[in-house]
Amino acid sequence: MNEEVAFYILAVVAVLGALVAVRRRNLVHGVFALMLFFAALAGLFLLLLAEFIAAVQVLVYIGAVGILLLFAIMLTERVTGDDARRVTSRNWVWGFIGAAAVLGILFAALSEANLDYARQAVDPSVKNIGQTLMQPYVVTLEVMALLLTAALIGAVAAAQGAIAKEKGETADDA
Repeated sequence: MNEEVAFYILAVVAVLGALVAVRRRNLVHGVFALMLFFAALAGLFLLLLAEFIAAVQVLVYIGAVGILLLFAIMLTERVTGDDARRVTSRNWVWGFIGAAAVLGILFAALSEANLDYARQAVDPSVKNIGQTLMQPYVVTLEVMALLLTAALIGAVAAAQGAIAKEKGETADDA
């Protein structure tokens, strides 16, 4: 199988996985579709000969983020989406316009960055890639890690409170 056919297969799997992840009412099925999307992206990185990024994609996104999402979903009460409340947006046009505007801004920024990138010589070693990606964002990454940890602890505390409430216990009894 040549690389072009593999690319198209992985691209179709990635797009379908993303669409299923967004459209499923069952949250567990949505997370599994999201993990399929991440796996297809890892395959695309392998086609680009970026083995390190593919391995990070599998370990971080499929392994860590996917499992974290599954644990967070299992701690919530509404997993299947079969409740009577139907949440739909009537203003999807404004959402689409906003998303298109963000996409346009990103394309403009990327085209400007590509011009700057083409003007300078870059050493594509793993060390330089890591420093380029992490140097300006180390503090942001650490803050996000703390926020995600706090959110997970809050989800566990909320789930424990709901379980205790169902059983008729008070906070002092538990």
